[in-house]
Amino acid sequence: MKRCLIIFMLLCAACGPPAGGRPVGTVEESARPADTPVKMRHQIMVQYGDEVQVFEGYMIRGVDAFLVRAFAGPGVDLFTVARDGERHREEAHISALEERLDLEAVSMDIARAYFGGCERDGAKAECTLLGEPMIEEFDERGRLVARRFPVAYGIGMSIVYEEYKDYLDGQAPWKIVLEWGEGKNRMVIKLLSVEAFDGSVDEVVGL
Repeated sequence: MKRCLIIFMLLCAACGPPAGGRPVGTVEESARPADTPVKMRHQIMVQYGDEVQVFEGYMIRGVDAFLVRAFAGPGVDLFTVARDGERHREEAHISALEERLDLEAVSMDIARAYFGGCERDGAKAECTLLGEPMIEEFDERGRLVARRFPVAYGIGMSIVYEEYKDYLDGQAPWKIVLEWGEGKNRMVIKLLSVEAFDGSVDEVVGL
């Protein structure tokens, strides 16, 4: 359960379509160019038991890579996480966090939410993502509405994609809900703004 709290506190920077493969939530495969780099800003509500906290952060993503920065307030940077496929790097910006926080687990959960997934065949699909089983569910328009990771952390994990809205040339969920175990611990990620990123994501990620 400690690991779940770590993930709650640190995933606050991530939201939006998946960093690799087909974009999560597009109406069609071609709804938005997969190679369009974007920068997204988000607000995240984290609930751990009776405790509720709100964070902000941003994500820069390309076809199969992302960089995440999380902060607790102006001038209070928490961490940087970068991933390109299975390659990744993590950096805590507050020394006290280095021993308390599992940033590699954070990177993995971001990938669970935003990397490309299964080949869709009907309303449900099953495959593996980064070596673990994953179940996806789609609505009648072919949009991703849920992902289930039955063995994640030994307690299971679910991700629900809601409030689809226009997103550049396509659509994307502007609200994503992550839950661990029996749902007593959860995170709600809301997309605040998105814009095209004018630069090289590979250089930003630095892997």
